[in-house]
Amino acid sequence: MNTHRPSATPNLRERRRREMARSIANAAVELFERNGVTATTVEDIAAAAGISRTTFFRHCPGKEAAVLVDDGGFEAELVTAAESSTTDNPRRALDDAWNSMTDAFDADPEGYDRFLRVRRLMKDNPSLVAAGLQRNAALAERIAQALHDSAGLPQLDAHAVAESFAAMMHLTFDEWVRRVDQKTAGVTLRTVHDDVVAAFARATQERAS
Repeated sequence: MNTHRPSATPNLRERRRREMARSIANAAVELFERNGVTATTVEDIAAAAGISRTTFFRHCPGKEAAVLVDDGGFEAELVTAAESSTTDNPRRALDDAWNSMTDAFDADPEGYDRFLRVRRLMKDNPSLVAAGLQRNAALAERIAQALHDSAGLPQLDAHAVAESFAAMMHLTFDEWVRRVDQKTAGVTLRTVHDDVVAAFARATQERAS
């Protein structure tokens, strides 16, 4: 049973925000691939996206963050799911939301391609890795706070749930990129996620024994 109810269709303002975020991200990826991360400036990205420097900073705190924007509203979905969690099974709503997100990800060729290109850029650019880790940590903190404030979990429990969930997401994306690069047949984020969940279950059972 899916306990998470996806948020309502985004309003016009949110749709425009997402469209702008995607435009900035696409411009940044193109420039990073062509000129390198170090040589690319915020002004370069803004010009390529057809916006001002001021508008750029309304959406991104820096050039590395430009390729990490959440133009699908997925982070907000996860926080909303955390807010609807229950103390007896706090991961359930998060897992349901994540399952819906993986299906949406697999059905979005443009976002799928850009994400893969960004992960490949990260291999040679520590600044992108650092920006990604910072964003992931911020999301885990938001989820933990929502679990504590709305679901009533103690702080330690809330952080344990949020960090374990973040670790699952991180490993799922890493394994997905590895399989795509190895040209493994039939790779989807959803199937990789299922394999990662099974691996976590095996690891937990081994520790328990």
